[in-house]
Amino acid sequence: MSSATAFWARLCRSLLSGLILLACLPCAVSAAGAGDLAPDWSLKSPTGDTVQYYADSQGQVSVLLFWATWCPFCRKLMPHIQTIADKFAQQPVRFYALNVWEDADPVTYLKEHGFTFSLLLAAESAAAAYGVKGTPGLFVVDKQHHIRYLRVSGEDDLDVEIALREIIADILAGK
Repeated sequence: MSSATAFWARLCRSLLSGLILLACLPCAVSAAGAGDLAPDWSLKSPTGDTVQYYADSQGQVSVLLFWATWCPFCRKLMPHIQTIADKFAQQPVRFYALNVWEDADPVTYLKEHGFTFSLLLAAESAAAAYGVKGTPGLFVVDKQHHIRYLRVSGEDDLDVEIALREIIADILAGK
């Protein structure tokens, strides 16, 4: 094989590998965008209680995390979200962990890692309503149920933490 042919073969393999990698990256593409009214949902907690989102979150800021135990991006992001949950623990802010596309035990996972989010199970219908196509999907919703923030796919975890801190503080301050 000539060096030119070998070069083109390596280039094609590299391009193909890159396309495959891009196809595997998580995406939190959303049909619901900033400023839109957040879709209402009704889901079950691990104890079997039904949680009706609008009723449960009335008068509070909400952070909605669509996640799964198998998602490495979720595992990296969740400690940052817990930091924000701890910071706003005495404020009217609710953190919901909406578990989707699960093949393990999300209850045990949250307990083992010390996460204090309100866990909701089998949240695929809510994910569809928000247009979530991959994990993690992350939204901040104000007290009037309008989406004020959604995580952009690939956004750095620390940048997400900073954005959550700022947007929640702004909402609580009436901005």
